[in-house]
Amino acid sequence: MRSSNSGKPTLLIVDDQVLNLHILSHIFQVDHTIRTATSGQQALDACEQELPDLVLLDVVMPGMNGHQVCAYLKANPRTRDVPIIFVTGQNNPEEESVGLALGAADFISKPVNAAVVRARVRGQLLLRQTLREVRDLNENLEARVAQRTQELEQALEALRQSQEQLAHSEAQATLSTLIASVSHEMGTPLGNAGMLAGTLWDQTKDFQRDAQAGSLTRSRLNQYLAQMAEGTELLRNNLARAVELLEDFHQVATDQASEQRRPFDLAEVVSEVLRTLSPSLKRYPHRIQVEIPPGITMDSHPGALGQILINLVNNAYLHAFEGRSQGELTFRAQAQGDRVTITVADNGVGMPQERMDKMFQPFFSTKIGQGGTGLGMAIVQNLVTKALGGRITVQSTVGEGTQFHIVLPRQAPESTPSAIK
Repeated sequence: MRSSNSGKPTLLIVDDQVLNLHILSHIFQVDHTIRTATSGQQALDACEQELPDLVLLDVVMPGMNGHQVCAYLKANPRTRDVPIIFVTGQNNPEEESVGLALGAADFISKPVNAAVVRARVRGQLLLRQTLREVRDLNENLEARVAQRTQELEQALEALRQSQEQLAHSEAQATLSTLIASVSHEMGTPLGNAGMLAGTLWDQTKDFQRDAQAGSLTRSRLNQYLAQMAEGTELLRNNLARAVELLEDFHQVATDQASEQRRPFDLAEVVSEVLRTLSPSLKRYPHRIQVEIPPGITMDSHPGALGQILINLVNNAYLHAFEGRSQGELTFRAQAQGDRVTITVADNGVGMPQERMDKMFQPFFSTKIGQGGTGLGMAIVQNLVTKALGGRITVQSTVGEGTQFHIVLPRQAPESTPSAIK
């Protein structure tokens, strides 16, 4: 409640009759600070100097009457919330109606009853104090809500950045795993090639010694040529295998790292990704089938598509085939106009509906701490919807298996946001 320096509510009493001013002042002087005005203009000037807590206003006054004063105060943003009680000798419903319509809070007829007028004023002051407290609470609440909203937005932004960093880390970890598995796999053909090269070199030195000693025979020549032919074929096969692994990995790694779009054949990209994964999957008894016909061309982001396939394979091997001695994962694709549907199906353990409802949520995993990060399927959905402009759905039956259906435009959207940074 606004009050004077004395701590008491301030009343402005406006009446052109000094006797009426004296009577009302006497009624309220004990527990209120009293200010008076004998005209409408004086009342307005007094409100401009210091805002009262309540105005007791006569209606009939020379010059500016009470109705005009009330209208002016209610039109002024600074004074419109100050309650006004008309105190007038014109005791009729029409006058009261006009006063209330102008915004007055109450209407009291003269001669006043001290107890009644004190009660009316006390009620209006209490109401104003309550309204002010409610307004202050609302303002504080709005400020707290705004502050809390800002804090939540900052927390969400931090979470989004953390999720992107984790997604990037997982993508980098996938690439590192591919590097390690391909490096290990290349060790066999390169090791064989090195051993064969050494053997061929030894055989060549033996042949040269025989030639220099003049002890060459046709049978020795034929033997050497046969050894060279066999060794060279084995060397060529091992080097070809190493080159094939390197080319597959180079294309997959380039696509993963660049995030660039390019035209490609879907069957070729799927085969490249799966061949690159094969070294790390050899230790499992499960089998991967590819039933994608050649000729389904796309102009899209093979890196994002490769990450999707890798995550789906990892998800199947980690979750779908748990407890299964032999599992089968099948990749199918069908072109329909400007769209292509890729189906990844397994004959694994399946999952209940409540798990399907959560599987694309970040950090949801039944294998946290056991090889699962909870980000793999969230990344899949993010890549499908944002990077490739498609959609992904899942169907599953407990005990029978799971199918992922990915519908993609054959030509990716022009303004494709990077899904992993």
